[in-house]
Amino acid sequence: MQHILSSDQFTREQLLEIFNAAKKLQDSKEIPQTMKGKILATVFLEPSTRTRLSFETSMLKLGGQVISIPNSESSSLNKGESLEDTGRMIDSYADIIAMRVPKKGQVNIFSTHISTPVINAGDGTGDHPTQNLLDLYTIWKEHGKLDGLTIGLMGDCCNSRVLRGMAKMLAEFDCKLIFIAPPEVQMRIDVKSYLKSKGKDYKIVESLDEVITDLDALEVNRIRHEYFEDKERAKEIGKQFIISKQMLEKGKEKLILLDPLPRINTYLEEVDEMPQAKYFEAVTNSLFVRMALINSLLG
Repeated sequence: MQHILSSDQFTREQLLEIFNAAKKLQDSKEIPQTMKGKILATVFLEPSTRTRLSFETSMLKLGGQVISIPNSESSSLNKGESLEDTGRMIDSYADIIAMRVPKKGQVNIFSTHISTPVINAGDGTGDHPTQNLLDLYTIWKEHGKLDGLTIGLMGDCCNSRVLRGMAKMLAEFDCKLIFIAPPEVQMRIDVKSYLKSKGKDYKIVESLDEVITDLDALEVNRIRHEYFEDKERAKEIGKQFIISKQMLEKGKEKLILLDPLPRINTYLEEVDEMPQAKYFEAVTNSLFVRMALINSLLG
């Protein structure tokens, strides 16, 4: 793979290869300095905490170096330079690029004329493939498999790039998908059609209580009020989709709870003490997944 642009570009074999490489790095006493003399450029034209720091830390731990454009005001994009021309410039400086942008498809445009590997670190409502990789890795690491599991995707399934990408990436495995969302923000037809093209079934429900006893993993992303015309309805749904410890007590002992973070109206803090809560552990896992990905792209 030259670039990592979308969650549906991976085969099952490629995903398992990345997971096994990440696990090997996580289990090793010393991180091999495979990126010595290499430079990662982080081009983040939209705010980020975990993703940007995770990419930069991963490259540094591998022995590489980092250069950065921390926001659009810090580059010639602010003067009107095109994404294509900005890409040509950074292509001369870096060996690999991680990029976040506010609009869907902008990372693809940026990567058009350059040979340096580009990783999509989030493009608006489009995609966030490395977030999906680290969340799936967390489930795989905890359960030792993905096949045979029942996985719930809960919240704004319509607009969440994380939930949409998770559904596509999970299509590579023999698992059962359940979309938990109100009708207003249920999973879009494009993802449903993609799953059907892969021969994958899915279930649609409106309440976590309907399926909590069946789940082996639950990924939650917040309900976004901005996508509702009826703001009172948005507030009502938002309250219903805040998850308490009591709501999870019927769940399996080995249920994995994930959230791409920041945690906004998803899990209450009381859930943090539950052994099933793995959303902060996934932040640590992200380092090894992104190290494995960098190693894969740069050989």
